[in-house]
Amino acid sequence: MTKNIVAFGILACIIVLQTGCTLDSLKDVPAPCGDPLDYYNVLPDQTGNKLSTTETSNLPVKSETEACFKLREAIRLSMPGNKQQNDKEALVLLKDLKRSGELSESDLRFNNMLLQHVSQRQNLRKMIGAQEKRLKKAERQLDQLKNIEAEIDKKERSITSPIDE
Repeated sequence: MTKNIVAFGILACIIVLQTGCTLDSLKDVPAPCGDPLDYYNVLPDQTGNKLSTTETSNLPVKSETEACFKLREAIRLSMPGNKQQNDKEALVLLKDLKRSGELSESDLRFNNMLLQHVSQRQNLRKMIGAQEKRLKKAERQLDQLKNIEAEIDKKERSITSPIDE
């Protein structure tokens, strides 16, 4: 009977120690910022006018860490139609957050999705810019060809119908 009590005590100590170790490892896991999609969905209603960082503090937030603040700021800066949209600054924040390890797993997934989306949007803008440059170049060349054709027509008319002197 004493052996059973000692064995049970040792087993209880082992369970308590393992639980303590598990709890200690959970302390290092960043707390989620709340649902970034809630913030993302509420933000367009708030962006009719210029939206300052302080006004965003009234939007849905679960955790107030620096990483959560940066994530919300990146969402605000990447929001289409926002007068303060700045994809370059949003990308800097999103890349910094990806490297930092300060976001919870769910927030990191959202951060990575938004990072990919904003990066693709930037790439599309670059492609559109390059296409516009090519189009302008082609339009200039077309104008030059029209001018050359007009000069040729003018010379042909002067040769075929000389001006009476």
